[in-house]
Amino acid sequence: MNNAEKLKKVWNNPVLFIQNFLKITDKNGKVVPFILNPMQKDFIKNLDSYNIILKARQGGMSVAICGLAIYYAVTQPNSTCMMLSHNDESTRAIFNKLKNIYNSLPNGIKLKLIRNNRAELQLINGSIISCSTMGHTDKSRGNTLKLCHISEFAFVKSDVAEKQLLAIEQAIQANGNLIIESTANGLNHYNILYNKAKRQENAYKCFFYNYIDTSCMFMDEYKKYKNIFKNINGHYFGTDDLTREEKDLLDNVEGMTLDILCWRRMKIQNSSIDQFNQEFPLTDTMAFVTSGHSVFDNERITNVLRVLQLNKNKYLKKNEVDDLPILKKYYGKSFFMYKKPIEGQRYYIGVDCSEGVGKDYSCFVVLDKDGQEVAMFKDNKIKAYAFAECINEIGRYYNKAYLTIETASAGNTVIERLRHTYKYANMAKYKAFDEFNKVKWRIGFDTNSKTKGLIINDLVECFDKGQICINSIDTLEEMKVFEIKDNNSMGAMNGFHDDLVMSTALALSGVKSRIYYKWR
Repeated sequence: MNNAEKLKKVWNNPVLFIQNFLKITDKNGKVVPFILNPMQKDFIKNLDSYNIILKARQGGMSVAICGLAIYYAVTQPNSTCMMLSHNDESTRAIFNKLKNIYNSLPNGIKLKLIRNNRAELQLINGSIISCSTMGHTDKSRGNTLKLCHISEFAFVKSDVAEKQLLAIEQAIQANGNLIIESTANGLNHYNILYNKAKRQENAYKCFFYNYIDTSCMFMDEYKKYKNIFKNINGHYFGTDDLTREEKDLLDNVEGMTLDILCWRRMKIQNSSIDQFNQEFPLTDTMAFVTSGHSVFDNERITNVLRVLQLNKNKYLKKNEVDDLPILKKYYGKSFFMYKKPIEGQRYYIGVDCSEGVGKDYSCFVVLDKDGQEVAMFKDNKIKAYAFAECINEIGRYYNKAYLTIETASAGNTVIERLRHTYKYANMAKYKAFDEFNKVKWRIGFDTNSKTKGLIINDLVECFDKGQICINSIDTLEEMKVFEIKDNNSMGAMNGFHDDLVMSTALALSGVKSRIYYKWR
């Protein structure tokens, strides 16, 4: 391959361009060739039109996107690239890095700058790279953007983030890239956007990089903390120092080492486990720390989530549910099974119904008599008649399970279909009085402030004491955002859902009732 062919190959490949033509200043202040780390390289190779990244701190993602912006600006004339951040200090830092990287270009490649001020570079080929702070001005309006990068989006006020993001999305050209990247910062617009991308409910491609993915950036820090541990304890950190949790991490997390665990231990001691999980998450669900008046114990939720996410076999394989023809089409998306029924054992199902219009979810949760979750379903587009058909199938499958169905929303419709169309008889009942003060037994569960408080408090107690085994990551995620509100009511934080929490609480109420109607 001659030089012209080599140049063409590099010119058409952003990874090769960055690694051959750009330089950066490393953590020791030395100017070195810009060799992308595995996280940086993976993202650039796999980016899409709309991208959202959740990452551990200090992995080098922002500087990689600076390199990508320079690649577009140099190789594609008249490109407009916009770099946005959450505050002025971060904006200045990103722009200074970008200018230093641009100035490292070889003279034969570096184009003359016709504008070079505190917020913008304009190249002689018509390309522009600008940096600004979100919320100051809406610079995306009137622009057609080849690239827009929003750094630390989770730290932008939600009202500003939502409003400006809508305008930015409209400004991205057909072959352009919008990149949102951030460490976590509680539960906010970024958290909602990321989780929707994860569930493939919006146009964004979801990326997550944990502190193992970026470990190459912390080698000097690992050595420092290793020596600090020795100074405190008189010996280097070893296997005899591991807690049970740390041993699980060493045994089950690919790439985990004693040096990383020592660094992790010292970081947690300097702050807290919640703070560490937010800034250096191992899994994406650990990253989003709740604040406010949480009903459930967040530390216990995090520990259970960690165990579930390290488990390689999270639920049964699809070929193991061939005997559920109606529910099988939902398997792996809306429906999951963790254990098949045992002959003669009693099962209890909690059901929370919605109208199936894409808002609240229709859910059921199946518990065995010991409080272990064996199956769950969650879908916000299924109609009441189809949901009733699914409940009938799962109920009969689990030994004609005892159903506790909330009567609100589409609940009565589901109950009527189960009772009269499918002749399902094993359902919870409650006592009510008609207008003549005569006792009437009604099927279902009437949720009000009193009954809701009772079943949620039972669930809290059982979860705290380890008397219920939850296998659904989605349920645990809902528990993280289930709070006591200012008016003393309980429910999900604004923008989130609690349908699986309610279904689990309803199923548990069935377990505690010990009622089981038998029918032929």
